[in-house]
Amino acid sequence: MSKIEKPEFVGVDDGHYAIKVVTDSGAMFSVPSRARSGKHLIEWQGGSNTDGAIYVAEEGTTFTAHAHLSEYDDTRFREYPQSALNRVLVHHALRKAGLAGKAVSIATGLPVNYYYSGGVPNTSLIEGKVANLKKAVMCETGDCARIVENMVATEAIAAYFDQFIAMDGTPTPLYSEIEHSHVGVIDVGGKTTDCAVILPGGAHVDTQRSGSSDVGVLKLHDQIEATLRTKFGFDMVPPRVIEAAIATGRIKVYGAEEDVSGIVREAKEILAESIMNIVRAKIGTGKDLDWVLFVGGGSIVMRDQLAKHFPHSRFPEHPEFANARGMFKIAKYIFGQKG
Repeated sequence: MSKIEKPEFVGVDDGHYAIKVVTDSGAMFSVPSRARSGKHLIEWQGGSNTDGAIYVAEEGTTFTAHAHLSEYDDTRFREYPQSALNRVLVHHALRKAGLAGKAVSIATGLPVNYYYSGGVPNTSLIEGKVANLKKAVMCETGDCARIVENMVATEAIAAYFDQFIAMDGTPTPLYSEIEHSHVGVIDVGGKTTDCAVILPGGAHVDTQRSGSSDVGVLKLHDQIEATLRTKFGFDMVPPRVIEAAIATGRIKVYGAEEDVSGIVREAKEILAESIMNIVRAKIGTGKDLDWVLFVGGGSIVMRDQLAKHFPHSRFPEHPEFANARGMFKIAKYIFGQKG
């Protein structure tokens, strides 16, 4: 009789801009949240290349997932956490992380305002997200991971948890400081910016000073895309061009480099003001907090614009993976202990 396969614990921050995966080995993977309904790839080499793949959801809908799709389905809709699109993107990221065919016990996330409703957990949405990832997904070119369990955590709060528990489950050097601190967490994601004020001890969240708003770095992409279209007469601006503009301040037009740093800088300032309006409405100036933790992929892109508002701000190593690391630790050291 073969032994029952023990599932691997995995943190999955299934965001609107990218899916971040953290495995038990400490490996971190980020896969763009880009898929489109229908078949839009031809695999001319054959084999089981995971860069792109065709998936069929249980409902019968076919999706193409690939980082370099020129057009892809927008993830910024309310039902995304319970959608076939989300499920396909999660499975695609798990395959990219080398977990195809393996049993996994995962923790995924919801923004603060999605997870809580009226100060209590939104049981209907949480259970809906769990049920969604129980549905089947088939990949045409290889196995998918087998999700045997899924715990839903709160984004931003998962990033806080990441700060005081190490990957091996032991307290981090920050543990004693965090235990007695009022901490503000600002999670700048693709679709949302989450704010959470966590009270000393880490067991309670100040709901009056916590919440989410639909402002994230995808709005930065939208603004830059619109300006590039107008300035250079693009008929379409692929995501890689926008990402190059943000990363380097330069793009190629007809193969020649163009300086677009001014366009990017102006768009960042506009977005930073929108984000700060949200932050001020929720946590105020933050002067009473011991420190403010910035996480999420947007905290990398917008670091200079946001950090200047908080002299006591902190940015963890690889802040884009803070939620996924926290979710891994929740899956293994909280959820896993109950099994």
